[in-house]
Parts: sequence; C-alpha cells; structure tokens
Amino acid sequence: MTPADPRLTVSGLPWLVENNHELIRLPKRLEGALPKAVWNLGLSPAGGRIRFRTNSTSLTVRLEYPSPPNMTNMSDFGQTGVDVYLDGVYRASAIAPKDAAPGKVTETVLFKDLPAVEREVTLYLPLYKPVKVIGVAVDEGAKLAAPARFAVAKPVVFYGTSITQGGCASRAGMSYQAILGREQNLDHVNLGFSGNGRGEAAVANMVAELDASLFVMDFSQNNPTLESLVEVYEPFLATLRAKHPQTPILAITPIAAANNPPRLVTMREHIRKVVSARIAAGDKNLTLVDGLALMGPGEVDGTVDGVHPNDLGFQRMAERLAPTVSAILKRPPAKLLDDREIVVTSAAAVERKRAELIEFIWGAAGFPKGRPAKLEKDVASPIAGLTGLRGVERFTIQMPAGQENTTHHLIPTKGNGRLVVLHHGHACTFDDAGDVRTAGMAKTAARLLEAGYAVLLVHMPHFRPGDCAGPSHADLFALPVGEGSALKLFLEPTAQSLNALRGRYKRVDMVGLSGGGWTTTVYAALDPTIRYSFPVAGAVPLHLRSSGSIGDLEQFLPAFYRRAGYPDLYVMGAMGRQQMHIFNRRDNCCFGEAQHDTARLGAPYAEAYRGFGDSVQKVLGNNGRFRVEIDEAATQHMISPWAVGKILEALGQ
Repeated sequence: MTPADPRLTVSGLPWLVENNHELIRLPKRLEGALPKAVWNLGLSPAGGRIRFRTNSTSLTVRLEYPSPPNMTNMSDFGQTGVDVYLDGVYRASAIAPKDAAPGKVTETVLFKDLPAVEREVTLYLPLYKPVKVIGVAVDEGAKLAAPARFAVAKPVVFYGTSITQGGCASRAGMSYQAILGREQNLDHVNLGFSGNGRGEAAVANMVAELDASLFVMDFSQNNPTLESLVEVYEPFLATLRAKHPQTPILAITPIAAANNPPRLVTMREHIRKVVSARIAAGDKNLTLVDGLALMGPGEVDGTVDGVHPNDLGFQRMAERLAPTVSAILKRPPAKLLDDREIVVTSAAAVERKRAELIEFIWGAAGFPKGRPAKLEKDVASPIAGLTGLRGVERFTIQMPAGQENTTHHLIPTKGNGRLVVLHHGHACTFDDAGDVRTAGMAKTAARLLEAGYAVLLVHMPHFRPGDCAGPSHADLFALPVGEGSALKLFLEPTAQSLNALRGRYKRVDMVGLSGGGWTTTVYAALDPTIRYSFPVAGAVPLHLRSSGSIGDLEQFLPAFYRRAGYPDLYVMGAMGRQQMHIFNRRDNCCFGEAQHDTARLGAPYAEAYRGFGDSVQKVLGNNGRFRVEIDEAATQHMISPWAVGKILEALGQ
C-alpha cells in the first residue's frame, strides 16, 4: 500500500490531495510565492501521520530519502525517523541510511510475530527530512479498517519556528504537538519552519486557508529584531482573524533560553501588548500563554543546546499546554475522549463490538473459561453479624503477571435460586456497617441475603483485606500480562468465579459501587448472562467528567474507549436486558453534583445525567431498558438504603 491507498488515512498534511498525495506540508501551487527557505523546509512532512487499524502480526515499510542524516543537534532518529505507535504506545522506528540517495529504497520491519489482535497503527513521518513512502506492507489477508475518530473533527494548526517543527525531539513522535495529540486524541498540523518562522504575509495567507479547531501562534524567535517582529505579528494575527472570525487562536510567547537574550524579553512584551489589546477590544476567542510557564529559566535542562527542547522539554510543554487547549476546545481534561456519539445501535452491532472488546482484553484466548485456582468451603464470613447466612465459600483467582485476588460466595439460608455479584470500589473491606464513612456494602449484602439472593463479593485489584498496599491501578498496565490488556486483571475475578457458580443458579445479576460500578458497567457489556446490572456512582460518559470524577487509568484508557465509549457500553449492557445507573447527588467522591461542571457542559447535573440516559434508551427502543436514577437520600459515596430498595424492587420485577 502507498499513502494514496484509501485504506490508509494520512493526517496532518492538509494539502495532500491537492498535491497528488506527495508527503509535503505546503501546497505546491504556492512554491513560487513562499520564501524559498520556507518552501524547502516544508518538504519535510513534520506532523504528518499515516493511520489505520489492522490485526496484522507484522508491519514493514519501504522508504526513499533524498539524502542521509546530516544534523548535528538531532539524532538520525529525530531527523529522519518514521515512528510506529501501536494503540498510542511507541514500538519502533525506521531511519534513513548513511548512503541514502534518490532511487535508493530502504526496507524496515517495524514489528513482527505479534498476536493477530486489531490495533490502532500510527506512523509518524520525519521532522526534518523529506521522505517517500514507497509501500506499507501487512500480512496477506490481514484486516484493514479506518482509524478511530479524533476527539475534535478539525485539526489544531500550529505555526512557528524550529521548536514548532520538532527541534530537537529524539523521534518524530516526541514533538510537543505529537505528545499533546496522543494525550488528548487531537489531530494537528505542524507548520513550524526552522529558522524561518518569521510571520511573512504570504505565509499568514497560507495558514489562513486552513479550517482549524484552534490556531496556535508559536513564532517570534526567528525574527532578528523586535522591529521585524512588530512589522509582522499583529498583521499575521489580523489575517487569521479576518478569515476565521470565531475560530480560537492561542498565542504563545517565547520559552526560556539558556542565555536569556534581551531580544526575547522585548518580544514577549510586544506579544502580550498586541494580544491584550485585541482581547480588550472584544476578541473573546483569543488566548495568551506565557512561554515561560511552559519552560522557565530554571528548566533549560529540558533543551539540547539551551534553545531547542529535548524530549523532557517537549513533554513539559505538552503537559502544561494541555489544560489550556482542553478549556479552549471545551473538551474534558487531558486524556479523556469525547464519547458522546453512540456507534453500537443494533443487536448485531452489539455482538460484533463485544467480540472486538473481548479480543482487545484477552487476545485470541477470548473470554475467560478458567475457574478459580482454589475453593475453600465453610470459611468465616468477611462481613460480621449477617443473618440468613447458611455458609461462605472463598475462591482464589490466579491471573497473569503473578496477580491474585479473592472472592467470597455468601449462601443464603433460604435461597431463591438467584445470585447477585456485589462489587466494591476502592475500599479494602465489605465489613463497614460500623463505619461512619460507610459505603453501605455490609447492609446491601445483608438485605440481599434476607431477600433470598446468594451474593458474590468481589474486590478491585489490590483492594482486599491484607492486600491493600500493592501497585496503583496505573502501574498494573505496565505488567507483562501476555496477550490483550491489563484490563483483564479487573474482570477475571468475576468471570472465573461465575464460571464456578453459574450452574448452581438460574439467574445472575450484578451491583457495584464506585470502581465496582465501573466494573459492573464493563463486565455487563461483555457477559450477556448478567440479566440486570446496577452500577452505583461508578461510570458516566467521559465527555461529562471533570476534575473530581475522572477516575483511574482503567476508566479512561484511550485504546479501549476509542473502541467503545461509555454510552456504547451502556447499550451493550442493556440490549435484551436491563441496566440501572444510580448516582448520589451529594456524593463526596465521584459523579455527584459537586463534581459536575455545569458551566463547561451547558446543562445542570440531573439534566445532563438523565440526558445521556434518554439517549441510550432511544437507541435500545423496545430491545432493552436503561435507567438513570438520582439518589437524593445518600449522604456520601455509598449505596444508600434508598438505593438498595430500588435495586430489590427492580430485581423482583
């Protein structure tokens, strides 16, 4: 395949089709109108990416470079490298050989012998060297599909200097735009021109041709004097605003340099003056960012030569710029996708998506068929004082990377033949009846037993008695879990336990609080034998989340939620079944009114939450039931007696 193949998506090169799929950054029709140095730099496809999804076990690229690497302040990888990222994680690079020349094609295997699991593949093109991609090869018969959508349809367009172009990142995927793009799932266009980001009128007119979600002006340092910057800065800004009256523009002043030349001090002052004046005159879509806040005078260890950022510097810039970009684009905080669109809209689509997610989590092995490694009968109850309890069984679950968890099966004295999975969040005991900060788990289990339901108590990873000091949830994703994802560590305790118990019950339902509510949401989407599921204060769509209710990595892992956002998971958990989400208005942890950003979201708490419930039910139609309930009685992060009553009422229907 070549970049012209419709099965490949090329991002970041906005004039690609006009240029007959030549991998350059500028429109060929403007070659004579642009400064020669700008044109020559624009032949390097900095910011360009080739994107697709495939289950291929290998990937090979054939590349042609016009000349060998020749820069002193950038490595061969930084100047000429083509980086491959799989599901947002770096894998390998291809670089220009020492004898690169026109007509010499180099073939590089970027990966091989991987499991045949569908992945998002991104090839980042070189920052400082032209390249022809002669071919991209996958396994014969491998599936090819379009890549995931970006969070915002239009790209963020960056104009600036060598720092903007990517000098001096160690690899193409380490420019600050690339880092920011991965973290926030944003498309971007890189119009940085090393030593030549000077704001010429012809360049301003070219940049203004683009339809952007946000323009970022990151130029000034390439102007030799303050006077030369004064001549171009305000006119450049005016050109953008004339063509794009409502498009946000973000202006960045120069970052720190080791020698702190006085010229940069005066340039910062001029940019602040110009931008402040336009804002005062009524431009509400203009934002100023002080470059010293992105890299300050005491942080020039983040540069290669006292001027150009290294990977540390670019990482700092991306992380510190992210909150401003999120706010401008009215996006959730960094790393959260916009998942409001429901793409799973039929029973057949649910089955296909379920198979895709199971493969992502467990690989070719599929949904777990194994049972607990150990079964102990007649053990002590993990909750004191339970009545209506005939006995307790304890299961020990062994998982990859040496991970272990335990579950407890509470058997009622007078059973009704049904089992309820009760999944806890970030707490290390279910025995909380005497705690003023009670999560209500002991009372929930007691009332279920009294009603005749058997109960399976399940903990989050490393949140069980005697095992509450293990790695953080984010650290779990660095463990060698084999095929699939570390998400399996959150789901297998439930799956293996139910494999051992399901034949003893005529029906299984599931209730979870907090992280257990998240688990309930995901598990019910994947296991259609869960008939009625009840996440409590556990999972809202990512686009509704804000500061206090983002969750741990498993709740916003981009590689997973690009495949299915929360509304899709809700549809999957309720199609042909039922799901009720309960949220506590006065929750002091998660998804309560205090954690809801009404100003950003444009809707008050209950309206926003019931709104996503209505959208899910609309998709389900008569093929399932999805409800959102707001608990006005709960005093904190808990399953309240009111909520237990709602759950028992629904289970009895």
